[in-house]
Amino acid sequence: MEQAVTRQLFNTSWTLHRLSPLHHGKDSETLLNDETALKIYATRLRDHLTGDALAGLQTSTATADDDALSRTGALKDCLWQPISTRDDASSTSFPGILVTLEYEHITYKAALLSEPESDPNHREGSTSLPLLLTRLPTALRQTFISFLATNFDTYCSNFRLSSGFLCSGLEMYVDVLRAERSSVEDAIKELQLTLAFSPSIAPALKTLNVSVSRASLTGFLRDRSAPKSRTLQQKLKSPFIANLTEYLETHLAMKLDLDDSSENQVSKKHVRLSKVACAAFVLGSEGRLKLVVAADQDDGDRDDVGLPFEAGGAILRSIIRRAVIGDQAAT
Repeated sequence: MEQAVTRQLFNTSWTLHRLSPLHHGKDSETLLNDETALKIYATRLRDHLTGDALAGLQTSTATADDDALSRTGALKDCLWQPISTRDDASSTSFPGILVTLEYEHITYKAALLSEPESDPNHREGSTSLPLLLTRLPTALRQTFISFLATNFDTYCSNFRLSSGFLCSGLEMYVDVLRAERSSVEDAIKELQLTLAFSPSIAPALKTLNVSVSRASLTGFLRDRSAPKSRTLQQKLKSPFIANLTEYLETHLAMKLDLDDSSENQVSKKHVRLSKVACAAFVLGSEGRLKLVVAADQDDGDRDDVGLPFEAGGAILRSIIRRAVIGDQAAT
């Protein structure tokens, strides 16, 4: 069976979900390397989508968002592929399954992922793939999740990201580039942070966008106060969030706790970071993710070209770990 590659997870806007282990019985040790099992479930999903289930759902839940689904044309192919762990950068490979739904006029995707270093076999007869990524219209997403629940007795839940996690994702991306002395400004370009406010303190102000231009990034990335005797590990830790928080307090009188590190309970309760967007990636607190690799970065032979791919993979790996923690906490 042809395998999908990790790069197919990039340049796509995903909605995030948590999945409990997928139970498939003792006929298959794991879904990941069982070509026969993947073909069986692909056929089942295709039959499900071309039957009456989705047609009935479209009729009863038609919305503006799902109008596009009626214009996709007939379903031409349904493919379940294991995601190859033999990639240009092995540290940016994830065990998982890529589900591709090819319609006449558009292709939709979903991906079920596990940590690279983990054993996806949760127990005998099941496979643990705790993170579900979907690029599907709402009605089709609901049908797909229902299919997973019916066939694998798995539970799917929305996956929201905290303000602190958005900050750590940004810091993580910057740290990977700084560790290799790569240009952070070239990768991120302009950065936009969206702050969300509680209606109780700002009923007329839902969000506030804070834009950091490419020219200003260097100043926020400069460590202004730490002693020169810091260790290498400390030097690699980006001071961006700390510097930005200080700037907002000094110049805008906004005392914020973007990364959940202070004891300012008022700030934690009423103001949060809801979105981080730049040329390299987008992270949204409602459970949205997009990792970007430019077309001329598809060649993984050059180290400087592969760094954005590696940095994006670090963010995705941290999201999977968070999904694992949530799954374990629920059991």
